[in-house]
Amino acid sequence: MRLDDAAKERIRRSYYLDRKSMRQIAREEGYSRPTIEKAITNQLHNPYRLTRSKPSPIFGPYQARVEALLCQNEQMPRKQHYTVNRIFEVIQAEGYQGSESRIRQYVAARRAVTQTPEVFLPLEFEPGQDAQVDWGEAVATIDGQKRSVQFFVMLWIFLTVPIWRRLATNLSILLVMKNC
Repeated sequence: MRLDDAAKERIRRSYYLDRKSMRQIAREEGYSRPTIEKAITNQLHNPYRLTRSKPSPIFGPYQARVEALLCQNEQMPRKQHYTVNRIFEVIQAEGYQGSESRIRQYVAARRAVTQTPEVFLPLEFEPGQDAQVDWGEAVATIDGQKRSVQFFVMLWIFLTVPIWRRLATNLSILLVMKNC
């Protein structure tokens, strides 16, 4: 059985926050211990990998040239980078008989190896530790007259109950505390 994201999060919380053993988590969640270990270490399922690369008779002789163009990209300003289409046109002019999609595959595979992956860090805050603040302007009816008022909005990240406050000044200012 494959783990969904919610199950992985429950397993990680049990292991890191509740300090439960892998054996206890496996018993409670109903998964095997190797599955629990994969969820804790954030391993993905093992995709198939070639044991040795396949021969590439059409693209192979031009691979070094494509690599050289991609290395040139790193030295050039961003607006002047070679696109995959432009790389295809350059090597086609040099005698390449293959398709543009093969160039796209190679560039995508190289990019996957060389680019740093995006990292996601979940943010958790203690009560009163974090809030979002903004100022705004609205039209409000005060004593039967429509007036333009300035207001202050504060969203406490931790609160679950909206709280409304009205502060007395020359123009009514509303303090809004609300859950995101």
